[in-house]
Amino acid sequence: MFRKLSDHPLPVLKAVLEQYVAEDTGTRHVHLRTEADELAFLVGFPTVPQVSDGRAHILEHLALCGSERFPVADPFFRMMRRSLSVFMNAMTYADRTVYPFATTDRADYFNLMDVYLDATFFPKLDELSFRQEGWRHLADGAKLSLGGVVLNEMKGVYGNPTRVLMRGLDAHLFEGTTYAVDSGGDPLVIPELTHQALLAFHASHYHPSQAFFLTAGRIPAEEIQARIAAQVLTRKPGRHPLRMPELAPAWHAPRFADVRVPSQKAGPEEFGVQLAWRMTESRDALRTGRCQLFARGLLGDASAPVLKAMQSAGFGRPSQYNGVNTGARQLALHLGMEGLSERQIDAARQVITEALQAAARDGVPPPVFQAAIRDMRFNQRQIRGGGMPDALSRLLEAVPALMYGAEVLPSFDNEEVLTVLEQEFADPAFFKGMVRDVLESPTCLVARVIPDAHYARDRDALEAERLRAKAASLSDAELRRIQAEAEALVAHRAENARTDVLPRIAPVDVDREPRRVPAVLDVDAGAVAVEVASNGISYGTLSVDLSGFDRKDWPWLTLYGDLLPGLGAKSMRFEEASAWRQQRVPAFGVYLDALVEDEGSDTLVPALCLFASGLNECRADITAVVKAWADEPRFDELDRIAFLARSLVDELFAKLPENGGQLAAWAAAAPLAGSKAFGHQTRGFAALPFWHSLKLQLQSPEGLRAVAAKLGDLHEQLRVSPRRVTWVSSQARADEVRELLGAAEQAAPPQSRRLATEAPVSSAPERANLALVFSGQVNHCYMVWRAPGMTHVDAPGLAVAAELLTHRVLHRRLREQGGAYGGSASYSGEDRLFTMSSYRDPRLAGTYADFSAGLEELLSSDYTQEALEEAIIGVVKRLDKPLSPYDQGMEAVRLRRRGVTFSHRKDFRERVLSCTLEQTLHAARVWLKQGTPSRAAAACTADQDLDGLVPVDVLGSVG
Repeated sequence: MFRKLSDHPLPVLKAVLEQYVAEDTGTRHVHLRTEADELAFLVGFPTVPQVSDGRAHILEHLALCGSERFPVADPFFRMMRRSLSVFMNAMTYADRTVYPFATTDRADYFNLMDVYLDATFFPKLDELSFRQEGWRHLADGAKLSLGGVVLNEMKGVYGNPTRVLMRGLDAHLFEGTTYAVDSGGDPLVIPELTHQALLAFHASHYHPSQAFFLTAGRIPAEEIQARIAAQVLTRKPGRHPLRMPELAPAWHAPRFADVRVPSQKAGPEEFGVQLAWRMTESRDALRTGRCQLFARGLLGDASAPVLKAMQSAGFGRPSQYNGVNTGARQLALHLGMEGLSERQIDAARQVITEALQAAARDGVPPPVFQAAIRDMRFNQRQIRGGGMPDALSRLLEAVPALMYGAEVLPSFDNEEVLTVLEQEFADPAFFKGMVRDVLESPTCLVARVIPDAHYARDRDALEAERLRAKAASLSDAELRRIQAEAEALVAHRAENARTDVLPRIAPVDVDREPRRVPAVLDVDAGAVAVEVASNGISYGTLSVDLSGFDRKDWPWLTLYGDLLPGLGAKSMRFEEASAWRQQRVPAFGVYLDALVEDEGSDTLVPALCLFASGLNECRADITAVVKAWADEPRFDELDRIAFLARSLVDELFAKLPENGGQLAAWAAAAPLAGSKAFGHQTRGFAALPFWHSLKLQLQSPEGLRAVAAKLGDLHEQLRVSPRRVTWVSSQARADEVRELLGAAEQAAPPQSRRLATEAPVSSAPERANLALVFSGQVNHCYMVWRAPGMTHVDAPGLAVAAELLTHRVLHRRLREQGGAYGGSASYSGEDRLFTMSSYRDPRLAGTYADFSAGLEELLSSDYTQEALEEAIIGVVKRLDKPLSPYDQGMEAVRLRRRGVTFSHRKDFRERVLSCTLEQTLHAARVWLKQGTPSRAAAACTADQDLDGLVPVDVLGSVG
């Protein structure tokens, strides 16, 4: 049924790219054949809504709420606890929806494929699930409110200023196309969507002739295609015209607009300006590469003409939304400044325009583009980590080319494109010509960014007004229908709770051995090397022990680490140093870390970490770059320090609302775990007075000199502090590791210089009880208990209890009934914490009541053996999640420093696999029921029921 179109060896990825098409339907299949353990799959569809009612997004949710073969309420969430998947999700983009998963088990792969195929092509799409996942009216007497998972998710999104800015710019730049509407859904428009309109959208968009499949792994493409053909293509034959997002109409002159974004206070220096240009279609890899290199020339480092101009303007700072947006069928270039007063908007626009004019006249040095092309090669070779497996992330990157009918190969092997780009950008006139084209383009949007302190309040008021009008028009019969619908929804969930039709992996199917960790090789005192299959890439990390620093210096050290990459080094000013570094390594960063050493203890070792990576042949450059900023940063460029520090502080306060959940998480856990206290005191709520005082200090020349002097003093102390080096590579060499470490006598002696946390096991620390109040429409709630480390006898029971609570209790109470976007429980043996949390939650007091009631439900339930085994599988797949080469190496070092051996990990795994319900409930009873939790929430308003939490106006508390 599928015809092979091509295959292409990919030596760098140790893979073969195969492309197929189904003759009858035109369904496309791209397969990345590898011998890797990871097995990846995704099915996707063009989804091109013309209204902002969220139909594409709600359909993504609803498709996973039961299907013909699997008529259960939520097969997606139930399969999360019945499979060994290392990734399961579904995502709605502006013009497409994709359903990806990855696993390492062959049987699990086909189990999940069966569920995904049936969910996408043959979903039930019943109206009650639509009301749960999309939107519904809730009646309290004659008063109406709104509920729904997607509705509340998008209320959280509309509290994020950057997301609102992006949406506002696209609405103008791509007017008349699907990109001008919000595919996720505007919460004020979502209630206009009907169930019938959703059904019609599925029928028109989710047909095999629209679908594309991308897979990766060692399973032959023919086996995958046989499954697709049998379950889908034979049942839905025929071919319909392929849907394609529209191209925006041409403009004949620049356009001007105002874009309002949410702000906590709408301060006088929260305005901004954004210039945006529609460019070429993104379907062509060569054109996309040109635009990316073009943006690198303008913005790539501190010496780049536009970035340098914005940073040296004497006011404002570069926008966080600068660069090329590749997320639409047409590329868009964005250049902007933020942190402006209203009267500075025109001046900022002039700064950007003059910088472009200078770039068109003078160009940029060729090494800038040589380094950028090297980075493109590096990114193609690097095995990625993070939340998504490497193969799956590569498949997702290929989706736009496949959907727009372009060549897919450059998404996996871009060497031919890079060769052309090298030739083009070797001629200085080429870049200059691109700049002139932008300056002369009529397709330019000039947007003033206006902070709006009433943004959330006004949206709430408009929603409330519409609900009052709706309530006034309702008859008694219609009110009873709304109440009956709520009761029917509860019954619907109960009726569809069966799971016997779903496939599953049981503990008996799982390998008893834990994932192997690479060996850590001692090179010198304090220096180690870890050999991994890194695909020819080396990673060097220099960690400076901060145990000798006073706690009051922790926020100062955070500032030091944040500033460091932007400073000059050695004899180079910051512009020269930035360009020098860019030409030597693809990646460089500085971060603070905190490790609790020795499993079961409370000794905290904070560290300042400098990190760089590059190809193996660039190992000397990695060392040179890290040592330059570790040993010889410059603190004499006061204007540079002032600009960077002010920008950091302004961005921190501007982002407080969108980071509120993280601040609440740190606040709740800080009294119980040293590592969380470190985050709380460096970047969390406890650090806000420091950042506020820093902002005031920077306002005077004397204060700026004092800041620079303090940073210099910290550096002198850091230079003589103990150091560690971790070198992760496929070819680690001892001499280079020693060179990065420096003097051997600086190495941290084993078992020394530890810092006791403020919450030892034997103490009973005061718990947090805070509601951090931000202006918004949703809450984030946390409830945290002290727990034992992974070697404790109760650790497996707590890990299993977290899975039972998440999937059997909190999902139902918080998401299905409470309307939160997410709710979960987790156990961390490293941090020695047990946490319950909710995310984008319309409730607060009700959620804390459900946390407590959920624990009681867990302790009083007689779960079946199948339920227990599902929870065990949930723990095991977290243990087995694949890591990137760098993460493998760093995990190996952390485990050794904690004293966690292979024997410990094997023992924990075996005890998890054999865990009984009695052991699980015993652990929950001892550590949770008899324990005292610490609580903190990010609250959208102080006038809701806070369940006894002490409200704190976050911005008001620091002036």
